[in-house]
Amino acid sequence: MISRWALCLSLLISPPLGMAAQELRATQSTDKHKVDRNNQKEGVATVVIDSRVKDLTVNNTAGDELTKTEEGLFVYRIDTYADRENGFPVSNRIFLLNSPKSDELALSVDDIQPKTVYYYTVILANQFPTNLSAEYLFTQSSKVALRVAYGKRIGFYLSYKWGDYKKAGANIDKVTEDNDVTYAKELGYIRTAVTGGLRLGLLHKRHGTLYMLVGGGYGEYGRQWQNTTELDGNIYFHSDYISGFDGEVGCQFVYNDWLCLSAGADMLVGGSNISVDYQLGIGINLNFTKLFKRKN
Repeated sequence: MISRWALCLSLLISPPLGMAAQELRATQSTDKHKVDRNNQKEGVATVVIDSRVKDLTVNNTAGDELTKTEEGLFVYRIDTYADRENGFPVSNRIFLLNSPKSDELALSVDDIQPKTVYYYTVILANQFPTNLSAEYLFTQSSKVALRVAYGKRIGFYLSYKWGDYKKAGANIDKVTEDNDVTYAKELGYIRTAVTGGLRLGLLHKRHGTLYMLVGGGYGEYGRQWQNTTELDGNIYFHSDYISGFDGEVGCQFVYNDWLCLSAGADMLVGGSNISVDYQLGIGINLNFTKLFKRKN
């Protein structure tokens, strides 16, 4: 049973760790009034590539003049008159963009006209924001359960659960003498769990971000009872008690940067005993990436 769960966890973990590279996206400015004040040559057009993508490289196989500014702009000046003198009716260029986190992007600029500025902004289209979320978890065995998660595409989380009661009295599963528990009253669950692990980004779109949660820690589970007569000198006893490794797996969805929803399960393993519980979560999220941009 345990080996089967381990196999499932390994299959769930492997896709995010082997996710494909992110996508570079180039957007052309619609501002027709941009001017290159440093361009003093007749028949020369300007192509500007503006990006904050770390370690971005841009290659132009036509050998056009390149100036890289202190602001990180790639500025190419293209002599359209020279192209026509060499027999090309129009000037076309292809720029090859690469970064360590992306596949190659071939940016094609067609029908380039003299004294015109072509301005492109390049981003990582599915770059994950820095999110901080806090959730309240609903589970069958816990009275209260909370989770905090933080990070970008790869982050971490920490959760804590506790039940209505701490274990008290004898463990009925280990009592060997005959006792009358016919009228015993079940008080509630014994539950404590401190777990943490990785939050792995699966998908990031305009209105939502999907993560997978995988982690583990220590937990305990049981049922607390009150008996009408004493059992090993105490009217209280507990049953179905397990303590040991508590593993978790689940998915978390952040909608519109502020609403956080999740679903998952945890498995508590103690010796030869296993307890599985399901959990649903709802909470709030802060997009630190957007908050930081607004301040600037």
